[in-house]
Amino acid sequence: MSTKETVIAIAGVSCSRKGKKILEDVTLDVESGTVMGLLGPNGAGKTTLIRLVAGLARPDAGTIHVCGENAAKRSVRFRRLIGLVPQENTLESELTVGESLLAYARLYGINDAKEMVHQTAERYHLSEFLDKRPEELSGGMKRRAVIARAAMTDPAVLLLDEPSAGLDPDLRHEVWALIRKLRDAGKTLLLTTHYMEEAERLCGRIAFLRAGRLRALDTADGIRAAAGDAEDLEQAFLRLSHEEECS
Repeated sequence: MSTKETVIAIAGVSCSRKGKKILEDVTLDVESGTVMGLLGPNGAGKTTLIRLVAGLARPDAGTIHVCGENAAKRSVRFRRLIGLVPQENTLESELTVGESLLAYARLYGINDAKEMVHQTAERYHLSEFLDKRPEELSGGMKRRAVIARAAMTDPAVLLLDEPSAGLDPDLRHEVWALIRKLRDAGKTLLLTTHYMEEAERLCGRIAFLRAGRLRALDTADGIRAAAGDAEDLEQAFLRLSHEEECS
């Protein structure tokens, strides 16, 4: 039995938008210092769940707590617990990387914001890019900068929505290494992905979402075993989806 603390507690969460059910009765916990992957096809509800955990939307039913704080209330303490990395590039086009990091540090009331930017740039190998604007950066460097900005305030939890989407294999592996580094530093990470390899390599546990419902929740090995000793995650999820359609 695990002795790790539950950091993210999602209990019976349902959510609809414009009369369409996006999530239905989703329950899962994420333990301290682990990486949980939300895996599923487009439209499965992965991004919606990330937004709910970040407190950017409210569920129709159920609760979400992060370190004991109710996500729906978005208290000051809650906002400091969360670092969000959206799927889209959120670096301001009119600011350099350094200016963007500095604005973020000041927004969160960091006392020596300039020193924090310097330390963050060194930690995430961004020092030579601080004077660059987003259009001057590669896709991988933009992702690195956005992840660094989310992590610079030392949040307990990082939420990453498709962190390596659109990147070539080399840049994808760079992002994976960065995520492992954050995990090894004790951060708790919840990430969405539709890459089977990404889920298998990064995530201690995987939650498979399909049509808004939680279809499987286990380690990669556990999910393969539940799907009749499938050769890989892709085969496992195809089998699980087929069983669901036939039931």
